[in-house]
Amino acid sequence: MKIVYLLDGTPFMAELNDEGEYTYPNDEWTEVPPPEGIYQPFYYDGNEWIGSTREEWESNQEELPTQPNEIEELKQRIIELENKVQELTQGTD
Repeated sequence: MKIVYLLDGTPFMAELNDEGEYTYPNDEWTEVPPPEGIYQPFYYDGNEWIGSTREEWESNQEELPTQPNEIEELKQRIIELENKVQELTQGTD
């Protein structure tokens, strides 16, 4: 078994078949692994890996909006519904 890389950096395990030959992916690949410290998006151009620096990658990230704590909201809603059920069932005994 050996690892090869699709041109987008995805690793692929090439295994030996019954004839003793490696089975490679159908897509284009390379045996050259992506270097440490490369950030997406990156690709192999046939000679070297081309990618972003950390600074470039960070500048392209969108800030996630701050969301209210959904768990606390759900807990509060459950309490309200339990109280409502108790109110409705008190007169049915």
